[in-house]
Amino acid sequence: MGSISTSDPIFTPEMAAKRHAAEEKASRDFRSDVMTVPTTAMMQAIFNATFVDDIYDPVGDPTVKALEARVMELTGKEAALWVMSGTQGNQICLRTHLTQPPHSVLLDHRAHVQCWESGALPVFSQASVTAVHPKNGVHLTLDDVKANMISDDNIHFPPTRVVALENTLSGTYLPLADAQAISKYVRSYPVAEGTPPIAMHLDAARVFDGVAGEGVSLKDYAACFDSLSICLAKGLGAPMGSIICGSKKFIARAKWYRKMFGGATRQPGMMAAAALESLNYTVPRLPAVHAMTRRVGEQLASLGYKFALPVQTNMIVLDLEAVDIPGAAFVEYCAKNNVTAFSGGRLVFHHQTSQDAADSLVDAMTRLMGDKKKGVKLVDEATESGCS
Repeated sequence: MGSISTSDPIFTPEMAAKRHAAEEKASRDFRSDVMTVPTTAMMQAIFNATFVDDIYDPVGDPTVKALEARVMELTGKEAALWVMSGTQGNQICLRTHLTQPPHSVLLDHRAHVQCWESGALPVFSQASVTAVHPKNGVHLTLDDVKANMISDDNIHFPPTRVVALENTLSGTYLPLADAQAISKYVRSYPVAEGTPPIAMHLDAARVFDGVAGEGVSLKDYAACFDSLSICLAKGLGAPMGSIICGSKKFIARAKWYRKMFGGATRQPGMMAAAALESLNYTVPRLPAVHAMTRRVGEQLASLGYKFALPVQTNMIVLDLEAVDIPGAAFVEYCAKNNVTAFSGGRLVFHHQTSQDAADSLVDAMTRLMGDKKKGVKLVDEATESGCS
């Protein structure tokens, strides 16, 4: 077996060039904030990680434990558990809450747990959903929840057992005051004798963006929920993984479902190390990302573009239909400026988005709107519209 000299540089020129090229590509990609690449410090952290089997070793991997402890500190929750993805984290949480059908989950009709997780909820948890369209067009409120709760007193309908909220959703945050009002109501909602209280779950994939955008405390926000699934890749820029949080009893049970869902890993310390570094590096930079997003949003508004949702954090969701611009033309004009976007009109900014890319995006949108007004025929064909 070969050995590696301790005097060898960790990053060869070839490795450094490869990473730099990947970051340059990511800097011009507006499809999602999962398009980032690990920073040099994240790569260094991976080399310095522990390499303990997280399943057979009774105490688990020290780096994973350090990451879980850090997230517990940030959220104020009793326990945390590293999982492989946001989808896995959400579905483990929901399955842990949902013990026996018939039961249903109340959620926003656009919720990731319902729309973007391959139909996992009815498969893994045998759950129905109550998909609610928020009356304000942006986020659920207490009135929306009150009007759609299903009680235990009618055997024709599966009773609500979980209210699952999401922050952020398409770049908009669900305000803390609304989360608190919903939580207070749901946790005191009457249930049949011997039935656990209705649980509050948060798809917290981009919760760091949400609390930074609103300017509120993560601990205060997390207190509204019995479980959270926090993605370490979206917004934060880690290579992979999520953290679920809750009570000690909840996480102890969730470990069984992590194993059942194929989430038991052997040496996850490397990925945990990168995630720890992402918390240190990326979270303080989120306000700057949001500021860039708002500036571009203002520029696009001045050009005549319309928005499907308010610009509150790191996303601009254009209403291309409102200005009669085909999604294919939107993608084409972006590509001409070496900018990547989906045809649905959602533009996602992240910590590696460059100012040059933002300027190129605005330039592409300027030419597109100008050609539209001149009557230039725009390409119109089906393309991929978006992702989570």
